[in-house]
Amino acid sequence: MFDPTAFENMRMVLEGQIYDKDLEGDLNILDRNDLFNSSKLAREYTISMSLKDQKNAKLTLILTADVKNLASELLELPNSNSAMGATIKIQLNLRHINKQEIYISINRLLKELWGDGVKIVQEVRSNPLQSDKIIRNHIVIDFNRVVNEDQLEDLLTMVDYMEDTLRQLSTMDSLLHIEG
Repeated sequence: MFDPTAFENMRMVLEGQIYDKDLEGDLNILDRNDLFNSSKLAREYTISMSLKDQKNAKLTLILTADVKNLASELLELPNSNSAMGATIKIQLNLRHINKQEIYISINRLLKELWGDGVKIVQEVRSNPLQSDKIIRNHIVIDFNRVVNEDQLEDLLTMVDYMEDTLRQLSTMDSLLHIEG
């Protein structure tokens, strides 16, 4: 029998919590991927979700661990504790009208929910051949640190924050009533 890595344990905890919310009807799981890159010895787990009947916002949790994270855990080298574990990012894909005040409102909301210690990057994608003023806003919330198994309770709380993020975004008028 093998001892699962920190990545594997965190993935199982997060996945279980998210699937519980799906079964309770709070979230709708849209996609899930569990990837292994054999040339880089890296793992990536993604799970995408939205609220029930929410069409204009999708949230994706991204959990990654690379060879440095794995080696720190398995070899227990001196001064390697800071690399043990995995990194987490939250990715949001929103559709909304292309207005500066919407980007500012979204950024303010995400800072209020996730705190000042996170890095938030918004990238706008649009189709220049379409005359509608709807854009796709691709947002990444980066926590800029490695998380480990000692923070499993925090990961469970993070799932609640993800659901709350989707709920708060669903109340923004600029994200409502956009078809397609």
